[in-house]
Amino acid sequence: MSNTKKIFGIDSLYYFCESNENYDDLYLEMLDQVEEVKGNFEKKDIEFENNDIHINLNDIPLNFLGKNEGFHWFKDINDYFKIGFKDKFKNRGLNDIRIQLLGIGIYTIGIKSLIDFINNILLKDYVTGYYPVTRADLNCFIQYDFSFVTKEMFVSRKKQYSTISEIGSSTELQTIYVGKAPFKLRLYNKKEELKKNKKRDLMYEYFSNNGFDLEEPIFNIEFEIQRSYLKTFNILTIEDLLSNAQKLFKASMEDIRLIDITTLSDNAVKHNNKHRGDTLPIWEEIKQEYLLEDFLQMQLPLQRVKRAVSIYDDYKFKLEYIALVRRALINRLNIDTDFLEELYLIAKESLNKSITPKSLRKRYTEVEIIDKDGNSEHLRLLEDGKLIKPLAIETVSQLQNYDLLTYLDKVREKQNLSTKNKHIYEVALKEAMKRGLVLDISPHEAND
Repeated sequence: MSNTKKIFGIDSLYYFCESNENYDDLYLEMLDQVEEVKGNFEKKDIEFENNDIHINLNDIPLNFLGKNEGFHWFKDINDYFKIGFKDKFKNRGLNDIRIQLLGIGIYTIGIKSLIDFINNILLKDYVTGYYPVTRADLNCFIQYDFSFVTKEMFVSRKKQYSTISEIGSSTELQTIYVGKAPFKLRLYNKKEELKKNKKRDLMYEYFSNNGFDLEEPIFNIEFEIQRSYLKTFNILTIEDLLSNAQKLFKASMEDIRLIDITTLSDNAVKHNNKHRGDTLPIWEEIKQEYLLEDFLQMQLPLQRVKRAVSIYDDYKFKLEYIALVRRALINRLNIDTDFLEELYLIAKESLNKSITPKSLRKRYTEVEIIDKDGNSEHLRLLEDGKLIKPLAIETVSQLQNYDLLTYLDKVREKQNLSTKNKHIYEVALKEAMKRGLVLDISPHEAND
């Protein structure tokens, strides 16, 4: 075994769950919960979207994603997995429950823990125990620079896998696709892919824990293999896949080879007669070393998994909030406590039908105005062409009395810090006086 760092695994997994005689109760309960939540929003005249709808299944909260291909789709609050339910009397050729395991869950609590939790806790009363697999992405993360690779360096055994496309600059590969469904290879720069991915911090921690140098290149070799191709290896269920993944990956590396084209004549390359080309040593090394023992051993007790996926509390909110603010500061975004307070009020106002984040996005465009002295000011351009300052001068009218007084106390302490803070305080004070919550006096008198 070489010193080149590699992590072998299953990057994504899709499967069905065969339902039993109790499934109808589950499906109707799911529909009832969705309609009840919708009714509560409508009763209070609150505008809502799919992701505002939550249900509980065996004490596990699930977030509604919408309906697609006849399935009602949900995901858990941690983005560990997606789950879909359909009417058992429609499209009888498909199983009633579909599962997609997501990378965050796979690399956080382990693929076997996630499967056991979904099958044996979440769905235990509604399934028969038969779980046909529909897609698996077998992969190898590797500390190796594949940016030199071109599509001419691949050779495949079968004509239907000869479709090749690549993405990158003239000198450096970012992503290359070889083949098409139901069997496809993706070779890509993982660090480049993570730049705008919400899994970035998680995956960097995962790589670091496995001895990767985060300053060096990291590529991913990934085979997307769908059901019809899996059947040719007699892989029908999750159990079949986990037992045969090693053999399947090695066969895939042989079906699509990365070769050293310098071992071929120019004529052979020109006429795509490359089957006699020598496999690159790194490709052969990955094929020979592929093992899943360490990957499958990452497993938690089911009760710990249940706690991990079932609770969204103030602790998780705190972690998410700190991580979000930290990311903003690292990227030098211009944020301060006033801006964060404004976002809080906007989020609270979004519960009112008249103002939602969605409608706010439609009402204005962020613009930056620079004067002759080079000073810049961020304004909002309304649909009617007017420019306004993004001050929360009307939001106080939506606050309850107690919330308004609490907010007034906060802004009173900061009013001398800037003209903007003074203006925010005066608006809040006027609203409180209008409601009779404080004496009708001037802002100056209120501070004496």
